[in-house]
Amino acid sequence: MPLEFLRSFRVRLAFFFILAMAAAAASADFLIYRYALRSQFEQLRQKLSAVAQTAASAVDVPALQAIPQNKEGIDSPQYQQIAKNLNKIKDAVAGIKYIYILAYSGKPGILKFIVDAEAGEADTQGPQTYPGYEYDATRFPEMVKGFEGPAADRTLEKDEWGVFLSGYAPIRDASGKAVAILGVDMRAEDVYSVQKEVRKRAVSVFILGLGLAIIFSFFISAGVSRRIRELTRGVDRLAQGDFDHRIAEKGDDELARLIRFFNKMSGALKFYMEELRRTTAEKERLVKEIEIARGIQQSFLPAACPEIEGFEIAAVNLPARMVGGDFYDFIPIEKDKWGLVIADVSGKGVPAALFMALSRTLVRASASVTLSPDQALNRANDLILQDAKTNMFVTLFYAVLDAKMRTLKYANAGHNPALHVRGGASDIVLLKAQTMPLGIMSDIRARTEEIALQKGDVILLYTDGVTEAVNENKAWFDMERLETLTRNNRHLSAQVIIRKVQDEVADFVGNQPQFDDITLMVIKVV
Repeated sequence: MPLEFLRSFRVRLAFFFILAMAAAAASADFLIYRYALRSQFEQLRQKLSAVAQTAASAVDVPALQAIPQNKEGIDSPQYQQIAKNLNKIKDAVAGIKYIYILAYSGKPGILKFIVDAEAGEADTQGPQTYPGYEYDATRFPEMVKGFEGPAADRTLEKDEWGVFLSGYAPIRDASGKAVAILGVDMRAEDVYSVQKEVRKRAVSVFILGLGLAIIFSFFISAGVSRRIRELTRGVDRLAQGDFDHRIAEKGDDELARLIRFFNKMSGALKFYMEELRRTTAEKERLVKEIEIARGIQQSFLPAACPEIEGFEIAAVNLPARMVGGDFYDFIPIEKDKWGLVIADVSGKGVPAALFMALSRTLVRASASVTLSPDQALNRANDLILQDAKTNMFVTLFYAVLDAKMRTLKYANAGHNPALHVRGGASDIVLLKAQTMPLGIMSDIRARTEEIALQKGDVILLYTDGVTEAVNENKAWFDMERLETLTRNNRHLSAQVIIRKVQDEVADFVGNQPQFDDITLMVIKVV
């Protein structure tokens, strides 16, 4: 519980205010205290010099000069009368411990006592003085200045009788000449008692100031923390989805501006959240429609590869997005004759998928009326140019496989050349026979090429998503790597060769996202 209390912003703010105000009060109180001490000390000096001046003016100078300068001088009537008068003054002024008269001794820095009002008393501390008793005044410059005019020590001074603060005044004869000085001493204890009183007052003022600081700090922190609590509650309401909540705006300070900003932010968040809900709903609808389109597009692809005696055929299509532009197809033409198609539509996404559907349909229609690959491509190109208005095109490799005669007739409309690996050799032949892609211009003049197939032959058809796959170093998978991979794995089944190519491409690109559609088809003579 104590820790929870200390975590309160109000308590911490109040504590900060208390420390700040206490520090300010302590600094001010210290300065005032120092000033009060100096002022009090100066007042004591002035008091002592004034008392000395008053007492000096009442001294009978002729009687003073008539006092014998020896121990017996204490008993002289002149000494007794002057001492009596000095004691009256001492008793009349609180705080005076000693009062005495000193004169020049004729020795440098050395004065001599003429009258000491305390001389002969039992409780007198220090040496017993008498007229002519010498006193070293070199330690007390203000004492010597007393012959010139009223003076007082600037600090507490120590001699044989103790620690005192003393005041001095000259005693002048009828001609105005200073014949002696009169000194009055205040004990250090009395000076300290006066200073102690000043300290008590300073402490009282500090405690009072600290109390007021605590009271004002809690009032101020309560006002500030109340507005912050309102802001915190507003943020909580906002976090719970209450975008209509507003905080009352008062004043024009930083907190008021923060509250105004919060109110504006709440309104803006309400608008953005409504917009986000609309956008999310629209996005979900589009995603659903694209999923449907993906299903439709996948339905265009063959459900399975045909089973042709003497051949293994495998194929795979991996779109870069939910829908893509690559496709492959197996078209039954006549008994033992199949049309094999692999194609790549320019572009990606939904437009490419729609153009892919159109191209597949037109290629199938063209292949159904002729056994010649070049005529099928020329016819498909004419039909695409009639129906397509989007400036899109498609590259396509089309072949007619004669399973009985073991021949492959093919035409290539701008597509990547297929790889042909002989079963009994390690060299690779590129099946080019290239012409323009379909959908760009009329009269593409496709031509047909024919190859004979032997046992162990492997033909790999692919799209540029394989050879142009990019890794983190921006390097391409390239044709050379694909040729090596096909050559080294030609003894494997068609399905395994496709899986080997997929794995090799995946290892090559690593964590890089798939950039283009990947489509593969393998025909192996067995």
